[in-house]
Parts: sequence; C-alpha cells; structure tokens
Amino acid sequence: MSVLIKFILGLLFFLLGLGYLYRPGLIERMNAILRHYLLNDAHIALERRKWGTFFLLLAFLFLYMTYAAMTPRAP
Repeated sequence: MSVLIKFILGLLFFLLGLGYLYRPGLIERMNAILRHYLLNDAHIALERRKWGTFFLLLAFLFLYMTYAAMTPRAP
C-alpha cells in the first residue's frame, strides 16, 4: 500500500469516526443514501459510539503507518 493511500484512508476513517461520535445527524443523512448497500439504522442508533471508536482506531492505525513509512530510518 502506498503512503498516499494510507494517509487518505487514515483521514477518511478519522472524519468518519468523529462524525459518528459528534455529528450523528450528518451520519444519518449519509446513511439514508447508503442504507441499502452498507449500513442500517441499528448501526447508528444503537452502536454509534462503538462504530465511532472503531473508525478512529482505524484512522490512527493508517496515520501511524503513513508516519512510519515517511520517517527516515537510521542506518
């Protein structure tokens, strides 16, 4: 995986995690569009904190992998 893809995925998951935690109304509007394909209402109404934490952890993982790949290593 290239560094740019890891960075973009990290930012995407970070924003998604923050959206689940702090802006559930925005996530509900997005869910209305994607309801038939990826999400259902139970994920937002009943488990929003769990999903928000999950996406934030994924974001930090991808951002750390990006940081580790961009940092020069000592010989």
